[in-house]
Amino acid sequence: MNTRVGILERMREAQHRGIHPWQAVMGFGVLIWTLLLLNEGLHWFDPEHNETLVALLELLAGLTIIQGACEAFVQGVERLGARFRWDGFVSGTIGSLVATLPEFVVIAFLIAVQPLAAFITAVVTIYNNAIAFSIYSFFLPKDQKGTYVMPRSLTKAGGEVLVAGSGIAMIIGVIMLTMRAEAYKTTLAGIDLFFIGAVFLIIYVYYTYALIRYYVEGDEADHPSHPPDPHELGHDTGWAGIGLMFLIGVTGSFLGGESIGGFADTALNHLGLPTIPTASGLAFFAGISEYIIVYKAHRRGELGIALSNVFGGMTQVMFLLVPFSMLAIGFFGLFTGSATYAIPINTSTTMLMLLLFPLFYVLLEFIEEDHTLSNLDAAAMTAIYALLLYFLFTAPEG
Repeated sequence: MNTRVGILERMREAQHRGIHPWQAVMGFGVLIWTLLLLNEGLHWFDPEHNETLVALLELLAGLTIIQGACEAFVQGVERLGARFRWDGFVSGTIGSLVATLPEFVVIAFLIAVQPLAAFITAVVTIYNNAIAFSIYSFFLPKDQKGTYVMPRSLTKAGGEVLVAGSGIAMIIGVIMLTMRAEAYKTTLAGIDLFFIGAVFLIIYVYYTYALIRYYVEGDEADHPSHPPDPHELGHDTGWAGIGLMFLIGVTGSFLGGESIGGFADTALNHLGLPTIPTASGLAFFAGISEYIIVYKAHRRGELGIALSNVFGGMTQVMFLLVPFSMLAIGFFGLFTGSATYAIPINTSTTMLMLLLFPLFYVLLEFIEEDHTLSNLDAAAMTAIYALLLYFLFTAPEG
């Protein structure tokens, strides 16, 4: 019944005429961005003497525009899926993927401001999304034994990528710890970043292929993780409508990323805010759009889409966003010749990598035990992930 109600709700949304809430929010952000741009020529107030105010306005503009860009990308994928009659699971997977594209733009602008902040923002996003996954686990419908049976795609293919993620994180963390102790190398740069980034990307390509090739659950219509077919939703499937959504997403990603980059420049280089808490805040607010997608999908009874987004918030960031930040930092360093485009091997970066191992390992053990999650599992994961964040925030940055 909940699934049927969800389909009807999505049909009403797809056929809605007028201004959607996400469009109003994005328009508000564009308005702020435009006023800040006009102020540079009209000088309504002096930005140099109002750095904090300007930074907060840039942050507000960037975050609201980014949310709209994410929603536009997701709707573009839904319309494309409806046009080609993709299976709902495939549409959900690709929609989760494109929803992270604005974060790539944010990372690119952050690299130009401070490479370390960009790398930390990417990695801390994994911890934020792990907390989101553990909290969301409380809301999964449980059977009489108090457990929720996870879809096979997550327990099998997802479990395999968790093994890879925990192994790579441990290797990099131990190497960084050894280099720091022996004073053999003080940064990761150049070929190091290219090689590590390539390893991440290769694994994710095979993971995505296996996920779609072998674990698509389109025929399991009665499974609670199965979302409705996108062609039932009444989307405008014309190329003009599809192209418009992607154009809004691309434009919004650039404007939002540029605004957040301006905020980061002021916060880190002028106001002197600590890197990890600032990066964590940026990662959280930049990822709000994915949390909204999870909430909306769960409310409609589309648990497959919700799980693909909340679980993908860890795996996609680990195997796409983090290597992207590494590769981009490496390319910036290659073309500029500047030594600042590197990842320093210090307490903060070493802990970030080392603590990824228990993060992935704990989740792997819980979902592989009997392919279920209970509220006890959710409570344990939440406590462990909160502990990891506590030590990250309190660790010295040097």
